[in-house]
Amino acid sequence: MKIVLLGYMGSGKTAMGRMLARQANLAFVDLDHYIEQIEELSIPEIFHRYGEGGFRQIESFHLRQVMEHQDHFVLSLGGGTPCFNDNMDYLHGACTSIYLSASPIALAERLACSTTKRPLLKGKTGNELLEYVRQSLSQREPFYKQADYELSVETLSVEESGVALVELLKKNHIL
Repeated sequence: MKIVLLGYMGSGKTAMGRMLARQANLAFVDLDHYIEQIEELSIPEIFHRYGEGGFRQIESFHLRQVMEHQDHFVLSLGGGTPCFNDNMDYLHGACTSIYLSASPIALAERLACSTTKRPLLKGKTGNELLEYVRQSLSQREPFYKQADYELSVETLSVEESGVALVELLKKNHIL
């Protein structure tokens, strides 16, 4: 069983992935953390050293490594992972994918306190952050919408989102 969580930064992929993995007794892999461990560089360092294009190549390589060499896991992707290098096409049929969706306003509110840790958000605050989220989400959402399932996390806490995710997977006979 391979369950992949995707969505924009701040949608709760990592927190919900950990929770789901614990409840389903599966391994948990956060793709960004996996990349940092293997590359021995932080994501901001990889962006600085290789640029976004270089990072996306590294990210796609490691996505395929995880998918091909591990079984029975929950994987949380980086926000941009589905949008580059045919990664969504690759995931189709290889896993169960779930898009954790929320509005630009909700995402910007969640991200407001973590812009320094996220290379694409560095230095953005207030309306500038909201406009960036609005614009980039509109570009990414067509890829996200290709997921097998969509779960709105707009108004849910992490715990409520986790319960809703488990219910979705049970209802569809995945868990």
